[in-house]
Amino acid sequence: MEAWYAVLAFVVVALVTGGMALLAFGRDPLVRRLRGLGDDMAQGTRDTSILRWADSGQPRTQWRRTLEKLGKILLGRDAETQKARQSSVRSRLVFAGFDNPKTVPLFLGTKLVLGLGFAYSYTLYGVAIQRVLPQVLLTSIVLGFIGFFLPDFWLSQRIRERQRLIRNALPDVLDLLVVCVEAGMGLDAAVAKVTDPDIMTVATPLHKEMRRMHLEFRAGRPRTEAMHALGERTGVDAVRKIVAAFVQTEKLGTSLAKTLRIHAETSRVQRRLRAEKQAHLAPLKMLFPIVFFLFPAFLVVMGLPPLLKIIEVFSR
Repeated sequence: MEAWYAVLAFVVVALVTGGMALLAFGRDPLVRRLRGLGDDMAQGTRDTSILRWADSGQPRTQWRRTLEKLGKILLGRDAETQKARQSSVRSRLVFAGFDNPKTVPLFLGTKLVLGLGFAYSYTLYGVAIQRVLPQVLLTSIVLGFIGFFLPDFWLSQRIRERQRLIRNALPDVLDLLVVCVEAGMGLDAAVAKVTDPDIMTVATPLHKEMRRMHLEFRAGRPRTEAMHALGERTGVDAVRKIVAAFVQTEKLGTSLAKTLRIHAETSRVQRRLRAEKQAHLAPLKMLFPIVFFLFPAFLVVMGLPPLLKIIEVFSR
């Protein structure tokens, strides 16, 4: 009886996997129509740009459309629930550097595909090799959860690394802004000078975000909104405090150079304190690898020869 259950599960999983593969790799009818149109047209009047786009870009577009459709399933049907889930996921994606709103269903679709892929892959392997259905299903469910939450783990790591780069680059950027402002430049010209691609040696996420803020200035967006948007995109408290100081300085008409100098010094001290904290935590972090990996090797090297000698003596 268990053999019939195993065969039935194998057939169901194979059909579902094949359907998903056809859905993902299936060609769009628009591509076939464009190809037929291109074959029927004369060589001199053929629009090679459209055909080149259809041949090169369509598989990626089809994958993206499939992932977006699957991601919309996770958003739900209710408008309020869909809006709340999309807002929470979008804020995390913005912190990671993905500003396009279409990345929300794409990210959710990737989570769903990875979860189903991990589960179905092990189910196929288990049914074909192990043929122990309860154990295979339990392991498949666990792997499905791991695959579903794996993109969240990757996104959290990317957000943490991006914010770390922003915090470390903030004092240097503020020092350059102080130099530019004290030289007679305004805030717009100073930001444009500091974020100029021809001058930047290392393009950190902070430089890119400030460059975007400068472009928003030039496009006509209000300065207050552009500055607040900078703080919201980075998600770093230090940047938000500096943005609030910029807005207050602009409203009250106080010295911008003094404000920049004070925040630059504060950011520099905080960066040094973070470095000292990491230096103090280094011995504690090295303790576990030493205990679990180096000490056993030391004990084997130092204790094994005397132990063998003692065994040899007692055996005589």
